[in-house]
Amino acid sequence: MERVRLVQFSDLHLGAGLGGGKLALPPAKAEKRRTEQRQCLTRLAAHVRDTRPAALLIPGDLFDTGEPDVDDLNFAINTINSVAPVPVFIAPGNHDGYAPSSCYNPHSALYQNRGSGPKWGSHVRIFTAERFETLPVPGHPAVTVTGAAFHRHMPEGTRPLADLPRAPQTGIRILLFHGSLQGYRRAGADNEVLPFNTAELDKAGYSYAAVGHYHRGGPIVAERGRLLGAYAGAPFALSVADDGAGYWLDLELAPGEPVKDAALHPHRCDDRAVVRIEMDLTGLTDNAALGQRLDELLAAAKATPRDLVHVALRGRIARGIRFDPAAALGERFFHVSADDTRVEPDYAVDLDAQDAAEPGLAATCEELFVWRMRQLYRQAKDDAERARIKEALFYGLDALTLGEVHLR
Repeated sequence: MERVRLVQFSDLHLGAGLGGGKLALPPAKAEKRRTEQRQCLTRLAAHVRDTRPAALLIPGDLFDTGEPDVDDLNFAINTINSVAPVPVFIAPGNHDGYAPSSCYNPHSALYQNRGSGPKWGSHVRIFTAERFETLPVPGHPAVTVTGAAFHRHMPEGTRPLADLPRAPQTGIRILLFHGSLQGYRRAGADNEVLPFNTAELDKAGYSYAAVGHYHRGGPIVAERGRLLGAYAGAPFALSVADDGAGYWLDLELAPGEPVKDAALHPHRCDDRAVVRIEMDLTGLTDNAALGQRLDELLAAAKATPRDLVHVALRGRIARGIRFDPAAALGERFFHVSADDTRVEPDYAVDLDAQDAAEPGLAATCEELFVWRMRQLYRQAKDDAERARIKEALFYGLDALTLGEVHLR
């Protein structure tokens, strides 16, 4: 049996809102990005038509919801139908999970009420059951795809792969699902969707696991170093956390041969990248110095004019100085956003310090205010309350020393 080529693509999140979050895209740029998001799917379809892989694998979150806008749904169906006769296998994810009302159910009101809207083609196989089931790949009798749909978040302690049926004994056995690999180094904060570990996946004995959910692609490797599968990652950057997004995967498998890293071929899909910069303001006391430091960081990150730049500010900023990265960079990049929630004004106040007696009559308003805030800080019940008191201290000192408040 010859080698088999496959394409893996997931987590496009068609229909996602692009104007909110920390990127805070203005309406015109959000609309442009929506167009570019659709172009990712169009490019993928053209690639599949040109290269004719054995199958296109989509392990979830093609849509941002199971009940997408009709226009997004029709566009996706038309585009995926255009790759026929190449078989397409879809395992719905946690955002577009399978339900009676979802776009993946041909009997749902959403699907039926589109009138002359396109139908999923006969070459598209959608896994609808919560339990894994195995389907053959048309035209490739020795290749099977075992998949499951996301229906709901599992109760704590549930191990979806623990009772996974072992793979067929021969041929190329693909596993397709949307899940969270425990300990995945590119995971980010979310680790709650169909959790699994490499030991469970290794025991199941599949040739390759095509997994969706994490937006930063990368291999899934067993403790002994065997490549078990991969996340393709998101093909399109949706948020400031998606600095590793923008790809789909081509892969090449052969029966009886271990999969190697060289078999995975990432393809760039999104023309823009999210570039995240962390900038410490401490010790920079004028806007010229701040701008120079920002330029140095952007050069080190190799940011290009097409990119979406997010600057995470931290440290202490000199009193009376305001620094706006978007204004400092002007129109040099497609979009610039900033997060200043970790910036502290240049007030050398130790809230944990033990005060002596209450300040006397000669004390300034600033000294009395700081003394009272220290009292409140020590009486706080938890870290959240202490954080609010610290923020209130800074705003109060802004008002007392600068005569104005700098909102952060």
